[in-house]
Amino acid sequence: MHTDPHSDKNAPRHEPYGLSEPDLLRFFGGIARQSEMHAMLVNEARFGLSRLLPLLSSIKCHPTMLEVGAGSCMLSAYLASKGLNITAVEPLGTEFAFFADLQNHVLDVCRTNGFPLRLIRTTGEQLDLPEQFDLAFTINALEHVRDPLLTIDNMYHSLKPGGILLAHCPNYTIPFDSHFNILLVTRSKLLNEGIYRSRINRRRELWKELNFIRYADVRRHLVRRGFPFAFDRSVMVDLVMRSLTDRVFADRMPALVLAMSKLLRETGLVSRLRHIPPRLQTPMEVRITKPEACASG
Repeated sequence: MHTDPHSDKNAPRHEPYGLSEPDLLRFFGGIARQSEMHAMLVNEARFGLSRLLPLLSSIKCHPTMLEVGAGSCMLSAYLASKGLNITAVEPLGTEFAFFADLQNHVLDVCRTNGFPLRLIRTTGEQLDLPEQFDLAFTINALEHVRDPLLTIDNMYHSLKPGGILLAHCPNYTIPFDSHFNILLVTRSKLLNEGIYRSRINRRRELWKELNFIRYADVRRHLVRRGFPFAFDRSVMVDLVMRSLTDRVFADRMPALVLAMSKLLRETGLVSRLRHIPPRLQTPMEVRITKPEACASG
């Protein structure tokens, strides 16, 4: 059965394991170097935590966790600082070499303080850690891997029975790329390169490894695999609210997106976005659950 995983989104929650967005900001305010890149990556870690907190509140055991596409490792480092057992997967390809120094600094802090963060230098397609984790997640990383569907498969197989996989990424059914802030003309990279050549040339390594993952691709794959899943119908509501309340995020958004967000708020139509089918929402977020093992006998 495929239902809305966040139907209880407005229910009161406690902060599991002492985790909170303000605490994450305090944590990195004390250990990381101040720069525009630092502010952006801390903000992305904060966003990732906001997607995890509802899940962590519902998991009764002390979870073993896996982050695929950990990037700067800020989110994983914060989770490890609270004593959570976290494994981060990040190959750190050439397209993300610009934050290697910051990642090294974060890892040094973990080693110095004895935070239990394990880092594996591999790709999601090469991941082979069967049945080790209660929670596996990837936040805004699937669009950067060569084979996102294989990565989902490998993350699913890394779960223990009863484990949960959370995947959050753009949905390129909506022909817009937020990395370059461009309206895509078909899914042809060659055609879009011709149209946006000067903009793409500034970050060509990033462009080369982008894939235009779509809702239909993910859903079709999950149905074929028989994985129990549910897409979140409130991601566009959350996106609008984030663009209105998160200054660091808003500074990266096109003026048109910000104007539309303000219009939706002023007209009281933000909540109506939940009625848009998930296939037409971007980003997309899917929760996949691995069934409990059947008792023998």
